[in-house]
Amino acid sequence: MAGSTMEQRNVFTAEEVEILIEVSALLSSDLRGEEILEILMEQAVFLVKAETGILWLRPGEEKDLVPVAAYGLDFASVNLLHKQFKGYVESLTVGGKSIITKEKTGGNILLENASFAMNMAVKSMVFLPLINKGRILGCLQLMNKQDGGVFGPRDLRLCNTFASQAAVIIDNSFLIANQEKLMLSLIRALSSALDARDPYTQGHSERVSKLALLIAREIQMSHKQQVVLQRAALLHDVGKIGIRDNVLLEPGPLDEQRWQIMKSHPVIGAQIIQQIEPKSMMQQIYDGVMYHQEKYDGTGYPSGLRGKEIPLVARIIAIADAYDAITSDRPYRKGKDAKEALEEIERCAGKHFDPQLVQAFLRAMAEQ
Repeated sequence: MAGSTMEQRNVFTAEEVEILIEVSALLSSDLRGEEILEILMEQAVFLVKAETGILWLRPGEEKDLVPVAAYGLDFASVNLLHKQFKGYVESLTVGGKSIITKEKTGGNILLENASFAMNMAVKSMVFLPLINKGRILGCLQLMNKQDGGVFGPRDLRLCNTFASQAAVIIDNSFLIANQEKLMLSLIRALSSALDARDPYTQGHSERVSKLALLIAREIQMSHKQQVVLQRAALLHDVGKIGIRDNVLLEPGPLDEQRWQIMKSHPVIGAQIIQQIEPKSMMQQIYDGVMYHQEKYDGTGYPSGLRGKEIPLVARIIAIADAYDAITSDRPYRKGKDAKEALEEIERCAGKHFDPQLVQAFLRAMAEQ
């Protein structure tokens, strides 16, 4: 009978296994890092039926551990717990060993500190260092069992299984975030290279990117779509790198021959984008670069697309690009003010621009 009881203690329930499977699925998730951390915090609490918890992570290689997610705690409590436990959590995490703190093991000072911070009695806590491939990422701190009991060896086994999964997921999310930062830095470097060639358009791509994101937020684009839009807007004119100086830097209006050369910049830009790895990521940016000069009535270039044939990202960039061009000074003309520029954009709705996106742009600019 005793052996059977011991066996039951060592076997995870169907509910616990389901939670662990859901956690492992986060490894291939498209969610942002902040969302992943919140889910991990919540699932850890559900797994061992804790009342509250805090997830501590190191925001940089040389920085101290700080709370990045919490469950069942207000800001004041998290702030107090941070002050009281940061040294302890740091040393425990470096040690790399999971522990349970409860009254019978002499952990009264820690429990008293937690009780004070949370303004409630804390009977037990479990601390779980998060380590992946030798890299110390952080620590998971769970407090109090929902049934009024204390954390035991079985809870620790469950938590250790969870912590090993969570460490891999968090490390992977850090890697993806760093890759995205590197990609954005490279994109901005390309954009700056164009600015260096043409001082009259310096900062143009950054401004177009910000304006495009105003429209994106107004129409409630997903975060993932906004990332694509931002990158495409930063690179929309990258093809001008391939336009020779006597055309690109012409101080006055272009003649027909030079205008035809200038009109090739979307195609050149798209060809540049296609050479950048990873192709799967850059392919999403291709549409904005290739089609941002298309017009809603089909009179644009290079393909003469009409209406919704023009990809959404390109339709948004077209409006932002035109607004910045209208309001910017050129050697041969003075830029118009914001009111005049918006009036011109509105007049071109349905001709050059998607009328629904124009209305979204007008609303977004009115809120600035």
